[in-house]
Amino acid sequence: MNETPQIGLPSPGAASAGAPTSFPEHFVFGTATSAFQIEGAWNEDGKGPSIWDTFSQTPGKVHQDIPGNIAVDHYHRFREDIALMRDLGVDSYRFSLSWSRIFPTGTGTVNRSGLDFYHRLVDELLEAGISPNVTLYHWDLPQALEDRGGWANRDVAQWFRDYAACVFEEFAGLVPRWATLNEPIANWVGYGMGNFAPGHADPRLGKTAMHHALLAHGEAVRAFRAQNDPTAEIGVVVDIWKRHPATDDPADVAIALRDEDDSFRFFLDPLLAGGYNERITERLTREGTMPEVHDGDLDVIATPVDYLGLNVYSRVVVSAEHYNPHWWETTDNHPGGNFLDNGLEFYPKSAYDAIHMVRDEYGWHRPVYITENGMADADSADPFDDQERIHYVRGFLEWIARAVEEGADVRGYYLWSLMDNYEWAAGFSKRYGIVHIDPDTLKRTPKASFGWYRDVISRRALDI
Repeated sequence: MNETPQIGLPSPGAASAGAPTSFPEHFVFGTATSAFQIEGAWNEDGKGPSIWDTFSQTPGKVHQDIPGNIAVDHYHRFREDIALMRDLGVDSYRFSLSWSRIFPTGTGTVNRSGLDFYHRLVDELLEAGISPNVTLYHWDLPQALEDRGGWANRDVAQWFRDYAACVFEEFAGLVPRWATLNEPIANWVGYGMGNFAPGHADPRLGKTAMHHALLAHGEAVRAFRAQNDPTAEIGVVVDIWKRHPATDDPADVAIALRDEDDSFRFFLDPLLAGGYNERITERLTREGTMPEVHDGDLDVIATPVDYLGLNVYSRVVVSAEHYNPHWWETTDNHPGGNFLDNGLEFYPKSAYDAIHMVRDEYGWHRPVYITENGMADADSADPFDDQERIHYVRGFLEWIARAVEEGADVRGYYLWSLMDNYEWAAGFSKRYGIVHIDPDTLKRTPKASFGWYRDVISRRALDI
């Protein structure tokens, strides 16, 4: 079998001759974070522990055994961080709520102090002219609910609906854009593989947790519709890592299909295409990992949303000869090419491909947002002069601009991330921010990419 390491790779930084480099005036430019990665204050003001508090405090689970207890202290420094966003000029800020800050045990009595923190945050954003884009769940399930079975317990769908309904009522008229879940594939990594919280490595449990996440999503959308807030919209965020077979060998093609079925198609099929596809159903049934699908589940999951959020970072080239199920951890023997210094393949066309996939394969002709896109600094990189990030983001924006010019209803782009933060099991070893965070003092210092992105937002155009 022959490797084709450069298969389909576009030239870096050039979508095509004469490609558009400007964006419509209404196009939303933003940046994104998540609660556990930035807030800290893990046990302050009545907050209950989340599964990531427990996981990161367990020896051997995260890089250097440094827990996320403080993260980057956004809980106490949010006004400083919003001032940075105001200077950046973003139209919108995408962030998540900590479920256990609002419901310390996941259900029952609401923690007023937790809601008040998010009110202060939202009010400060609105005063700065920045539109809040709020995700209900970004991986930090209350530990008390995990103790009751967590995402593997079917009751989680109703727990999530009740939490969502509370939040929708509380912030009606203040938050114009909601997302139910961010990257529900994290349930596989946490329940099926054991690499993320809560740390289970049971394939059947993982698929069950993924199905229950979809069910919870549908219940939350129905709770949102019941609130009837005419000022807001709701969607869901799925990460898209298209698999490209390294060759046309049937073994490579089969791996690409299987890996897509186990990742984004597991979610997009029931969300948009009526149910799990035949390949998924047949294989998972044979393997004994097919989740129980009750009557009515698929109707709940397919409750219509207003937009799709797509998180896109690159593609994955797969080869039967050099297959690596943990492709994100190493590039050793990884087919593909044009790797960045941090090891990620630079393939900016992946955003364009994802936009076209949801339209052409799933018939989605409604609004799309690129809700995450970014890259980690290489270990050897200058912590402030991050030219490779500028090169990376420019390439993606070129391809997104092309999709917009061709008629795709892409409404906005959120750069991941506003600042270096706590990168889950990688701790502080991965730096995705356009603002540098000193690990000792937590001082915020904008990087070169911050100024570049500010100029792009101001001009609504790229500087080429």
